[in-house]
Amino acid sequence: MNAETALAEAYQEWRRLAETEGDAIRTGNWGLLAASQRALGHLRDRITSLTADTKKEWAQFGVDISAKERKFREVISELLQLERQNSTLLTAVRESVRSRLDLLEQTGRNLRRIHRSYVPQRQAVWTSFS
Repeated sequence: MNAETALAEAYQEWRRLAETEGDAIRTGNWGLLAASQRALGHLRDRITSLTADTKKEWAQFGVDISAKERKFREVISELLQLERQNSTLLTAVRESVRSRLDLLEQTGRNLRRIHRSYVPQRQAVWTSFS
């Protein structure tokens, strides 16, 4: 397998992982989200290496590098857009959870106030110490 083919396959894997990441966010599968993000981190290192190898390969064979790079830039642009969508979705989920948590905390404070209003204070057991 040549470097360009390996790079194209790495970008396909990036797409698959980004789509899995989005599905994990939508379903609240945080373990899958974390696994997808770890895999994406490792894949980015591999893509960096494959990109350098691919450019060397193109130079060696006298390929029109700018045309090839344009093709890959389009793919990268689509992948980055998918990552931005995932980030936006994750932000919306976080905000929703934060709002629910705030509401629950307020409800807890209200319940404590109600409890104090209806439950009589205990009188001290000792009224004098002698």
